Amino acid sequence: MSFREKYGPWAVVAGGSEGIGGEFSSYLAARGINVVVIARRAEKVAAKCAELEDQYRVETVRLPLDLGGDDVLERVREATNNLDVGFLVYNAGLASLGPVQDLDIDYELYRLNLNVRNALALTLHFVKRFVPRQKGGIVLVSSSGGVVGTPYIQTYSATKAYLFTLAEALWAELTDYGIDVLAVLPGNTIGQQFQDVPPGTPGFQVAREVVEAAFEAFGKQSTVLSGEAAVATVGRYFDTAKRQEGILAMKNIFQEMMKQYGP
Repeated sequence: MSFREKYGPWAVVAGGSEGIGGEFSSYLAARGINVVVIARRAEKVAAKCAELEDQYRVETVRLPLDLGGDDVLERVREATNNLDVGFLVYNAGLASLGPVQDLDIDYELYRLNLNVRNALALTLHFVKRFVPRQKGGIVLVSSSGGVVGTPYIQTYSATKAYLFTLAEALWAELTDYGIDVLAVLPGNTIGQQFQDVPPGTPGFQVAREVVEAAFEAFGKQSTVLSGEAAVATVGRYFDTAKRQEGILAMKNIFQEMMKQYGP
């Protein structure tokens, strides 16, 4: 199958108007896949969709939406019920830096909504649509900051650890249905979080490099670290090949348990 046949004709890119998500939207559109672009700012969503339509001659759906809200699944379901979606990218993530004693509980619960709750909701929703198709793709954008519990980005770090372990489990489970899953763990990336950093600054990458690393690994492995600085630091604590051995061993164990005891 071609890329479009396996993963199209529509993709949903949450956080898809700029930065890493914007590059995912462009990558998919360049391969003939129509894109539902979700992001908070309506003007940025409209601009990205106009760019995709003009440059790649694909269809788009504009969906301005706060991905930390309580109505995300309902809104996405309404916007995509009549579309044949074959690919999901969840790129949204709320990061901030500071000591734990200064955290505001309401803000952290909002962060959980955006980084975890709605990522899970959309993933489960589209998995249920992809399994009967026996094909599809999912990319969850995690972070190199989730490889170890990272001080001063403590709750962000924990949410990103959730995303890549979820992706690892789904990578092993959904391959039986022809569905590819990948977690991308970028290091510092020039974009929404580092807009004033000039390209070429040591320790930083650009969004395009993240997407290139993702699709070099997609369909071949469960996770990928992106960025030389990330690989040089936390990479020593994150051996993808060994992790995959462990994931597949656990898959076999729990398959046998379900045969014996039921799900």
